[in-house]
Amino acid sequence: MKFPRALGTGIAVAAAALTLAGCAADEPAADASSSSATAVQAPPTNAQMKAEGADGLSATTYYYYEAVSYAQQTGKTEQMLAVTDDCAQCTETADAIAKVYADGGSIEGGQPKPQDVAPVGAVDEQGELSAVVPFMQDAQKTLDADGKVVDETEWDADGTTYTVTGRYADGQWKLTSLKETPDAKAPDAG
Repeated sequence: MKFPRALGTGIAVAAAALTLAGCAADEPAADASSSSATAVQAPPTNAQMKAEGADGLSATTYYYYEAVSYAQQTGKTEQMLAVTDDCAQCTETADAIAKVYADGGSIEGGQPKPQDVAPVGAVDEQGELSAVVPFMQDAQKTLDADGKVVDETEWDADGTTYTVTGRYADGQWKLTSLKETPDAKAPDAG
């Protein structure tokens, strides 16, 4: 089975990024259905995700990709979709992951490794903001119900770049768009 490009060659954002200063984590839930020796934990949300500006979009983007990693390991996509709103690529990725597990398969590897979430401009009048996300992803294997490899993606040392757009409303960010934009550059920090 072929996955959307964002799943097969780059889903973005790493777990280490959630160690943002001042994060108050909710208690994560253990996943007893995991085939690994240790239970896979659902990613915790954090208070920074509710911040109105770029910090909130950044924290929500990192959370989204942590939730993608969790979904890849468990087949559970609820957490990743909970921080999206009408994001076609997000839904396509979630559906592809869910289908693998619904068919009795599993996904090995493929954990997203965002290098940064760099806001572009400021929040507009509609509460929207975009950010550039330089991105890498671990090698990944998709297995069918019999354990046979049906799709495989190697690690790409060059990575790619995504542009994420989110909207802030009712005290929270929701991702509305996620697109691979390999030519996009993060704005200068100066």
